[in-house]
Formats: sequence, C-alpha cells, structure tokens
Amino acid sequence: MAPRRDDRMRAVYLQMEAISRRAVARSRRTSEPLTVVQHTLLTFINATPDCRAIDIAAALRLNRSTVSRQLADLEGLGLIEPPGAGAAAPGRGQALAISPRGRDLLDRSLRANHDALERRLADWTDDEIDRLARGLERFNAAED
Repeated sequence: MAPRRDDRMRAVYLQMEAISRRAVARSRRTSEPLTVVQHTLLTFINATPDCRAIDIAAALRLNRSTVSRQLADLEGLGLIEPPGAGAAAPGRGQALAISPRGRDLLDRSLRANHDALERRLADWTDDEIDRLARGLERFNAAED
C-alpha cells in the first residue's frame, strides 16, 4: 500500500528538521566562523541592501525586539557597521550594512556550508541536484 499523504508530510518534515539540526550542530562543533543566527542575519543583510531591522523581522517572521538584540550583538562583534553619529540604537530604522570583518566571516561561513553540501551531494547527478533545487525553490516560494 502506498504511503498516505500524512506519512509523506511527516517524512518531509523530519528530513527538513534533520537538515536544520545538522547545520546547528556543525556550527557548534567546527571552527565555522558564525553561528546559524549570525549567518542567517548577515546573509539577509548582504542580499537586501539598505534593509532595516523591521525588514528582517518581517521577512524572517521574528519579533522586532529579538532582531534588535541580535543586531546589537552583531554590531558588538564588529560584524555590521555601527550607525552614524546621532543615529538611533542599532537596527532601529537605519539601513544596515555588513562590515569588512562581517563580510569576511560570512564568506568563510558560506564556503564551509557549501563544502558540507558538496560532500553530501558528491554522488548525485546534475539532474538530481537540479530537481532538488527546483523543489526547494518551489517550497520556499510558497506563502505561509
């Protein structure tokens, strides 16, 4: 008997959860330069020029106070540019930019994650990788 849709959905969820869990574990146990949260925020800021904290909160469906705290941490670590003189607290209304140090660490983190993905997909064909990419793009394009 073919698996029911609920069973398939549960299997998909468990696989996605495993991917996320591995990423967090890899970040904790290796010399990767960024945590998953730092990587996510810097990737968003890098891909969205002139974004603000409110843009991050909306796009990632996070509480604005959570984003503000995380941005303050990024600024304290020198990963994003501090606001100009007289500007509001980190992330409140002004455009965000990655610092040179943040860009270097993001590049290193991207390389580390790309290398891990490359190892996992080493024996996949180009067609299999294309199907996976199309499926993930379709999944991520869907609205909640």
